[in-house]
Amino acid sequence: MNELENLRAENKILRDSLVEIRPGAPEDEEHGSFKPFEELVEMLHSAAEQTKETLSPGTERLTAFLSRQMEENPVPMLLAAFGAGYLTSRRMNGK
Repeated sequence: MNELENLRAENKILRDSLVEIRPGAPEDEEHGSFKPFEELVEMLHSAAEQTKETLSPGTERLTAFLSRQMEENPVPMLLAAFGAGYLTSRRMNGK
């Protein structure tokens, strides 16, 4: 009988500790299920911002290079842009 009382006391202690650890229900049930999705979107957004900051110097150099080439050689650059657009449209229509 003494062992049974000890087991009940231990069981009560365990239940009380579970109640303290268990998180409560979300305040807004409608939006509570979207919380993991929102956290994922936030992580992706921060990763995209870091990537943008990392690639920014290269993008600026490429833009400057293409602008300079366009000023120096406008006809070949326009022909290259037209050719790339034509090949891309042919490839997309072929699929």
